[in-house]
Amino acid sequence: MRLQKLHIQNFRKIDDLTINFPNGLCVIVGENNAGKTAIIDALRLMLLPSRDFDTLRITPDDFKYNSGFLDIEISCIFSNLTDQDEVHFQECLRNIGGEHFEVQLNTRVSFDEYSGRVNVKMWAGETEGGNLPSNFYNRIASIYLQPLRDPEKGLRPSQNSQISRLISHLSDTQEKREEFEGIVQDANNRVKALESVINAQTDINEQINSIAGDELNQQTELIFSDPSFRRIIAGLKPEIDGLPYELNGLGYNNLVFTAATLGTLRSSPQFSFRSILVEEPEAHLHPQLQVLLLKHFENVARPGTENEVQVIASSHSPILVSQAPIDSIVSVHEYHGQVHATSIFSIDIDAKIKRKLQRYLDATRGELFFSRRLLMVEGIAEVLLIPVLAKLAGGSLKESSVTLLNANGINFNAFLPLFGESRLKFPVVILTDGDAKEIGGDMSQTASNLKAREEEIPNLCVKLSEITFEHELARSPELLPIMLNAFENLHPTLGKELKIEIATLDNNEEKAIYFFNKFIEKGVSKGEFAQELAWLIDESGHLTINSVPTYIQEAIHFLGVI
Repeated sequence: MRLQKLHIQNFRKIDDLTINFPNGLCVIVGENNAGKTAIIDALRLMLLPSRDFDTLRITPDDFKYNSGFLDIEISCIFSNLTDQDEVHFQECLRNIGGEHFEVQLNTRVSFDEYSGRVNVKMWAGETEGGNLPSNFYNRIASIYLQPLRDPEKGLRPSQNSQISRLISHLSDTQEKREEFEGIVQDANNRVKALESVINAQTDINEQINSIAGDELNQQTELIFSDPSFRRIIAGLKPEIDGLPYELNGLGYNNLVFTAATLGTLRSSPQFSFRSILVEEPEAHLHPQLQVLLLKHFENVARPGTENEVQVIASSHSPILVSQAPIDSIVSVHEYHGQVHATSIFSIDIDAKIKRKLQRYLDATRGELFFSRRLLMVEGIAEVLLIPVLAKLAGGSLKESSVTLLNANGINFNAFLPLFGESRLKFPVVILTDGDAKEIGGDMSQTASNLKAREEEIPNLCVKLSEITFEHELARSPELLPIMLNAFENLHPTLGKELKIEIATLDNNEEKAIYFFNKFIEKGVSKGEFAQELAWLIDESGHLTINSVPTYIQEAIHFLGVI
């Protein structure tokens, strides 16, 4: 049995939101305050029984702000039921046709302004009525790992530690538990037989007798440990590379704690549904360990795996996003005051394009899922120069929360399926070359096709140079002299000659074409040139918005930078 869908209304900043969960691993991503924690907390309310110390306790602050305390409505749909599940959850079933069923769990939370009390009502099935069956959570197991968790606290010896829980689940017969007790009882007997222990025990009892007298005296016995099973496992703690866990780093302690948690769930086959809710799994971990932990989550959550655990994690880490299977990602973002969630697996993307997208989602490009505005460009030259040109235009990409994405050529088609009315809704601009053979000439078919995508994707804007980026910059009378200086700094002899040759030309268009042809002919590194040019522009101090090519001004204006 797996969690398929979550629907939330009037909860914190969420008006109305449906999240579809992929098979296997689910990674919920988005910028700060986008609504990720609200989703995880809604799951805590639904999946953790009220007696669990990690269940969510609803307060008046959880109701949608300025809604007049409209009822909070949350529902979950569970699918992939076995015959045994259908028997156990028979009061909770909804018929989806063809003798197939799903489990539906519902919650309504209301607030009484006169008494100040929050009332929670839960029921199962499609029709409201009665309470949730008392045995519902007997077959549901979920564990929540909070953000910035203290793994030392979770590993500290106690009856509720994850180590204690794991061993308790693994010791599922009386024979196994008696084995623990027998070992400790034997240790007690051997310790009690030591001369120093006998002498200490005799001394204590003699002193107590002299204090309390024969009538009130009680005999004291010294033992190594309480020989009851629960007390024994409550005292166990991990030792890592020969060191007590208290002396170990937070990162590895976090791994041990997470591993013990997963072990507890995987060793519990009596449950129909097992899940772990993890906020910020990257906490305290360096990049390589983040990736390894993600791969482990992917393995334990893989459908068909023995005792699989549904892993639902929320993350701020672009490293995790870049390494996560593309279908595992649920992108949460806020647009025009509304929280939206896009499950990538539910988007109809051609398999070849999806494979390409997976390859291109490296750590930098993974940042698009944390964007408020996105500017996609062809290469490193634009990445280095566009922020400087935006500054000339009177804006700032960083202050306007614009993510600049290098598509590494014209690979925009791999990213475009992510955007649209029912997908990622934030503004997206593609800044690319028209590749015309001359000013005023026809754009390339690739550029024309890309421009046509604006009709399909309402939040997309495509802005094209007429020929190329570098040529468009050279058409600016203010920028060309600085470009010549940058060229000369990289290639002193050729640069001096180029300045002399360009000075003989009559107009800006001729100069721009001549510069661009020489730039290509000499095989100048676009990255090195852009880096030098960006520094010179930044240091010039006299350039204005008029120096910035019009199509670039229009692009950053669409994004709200200027």
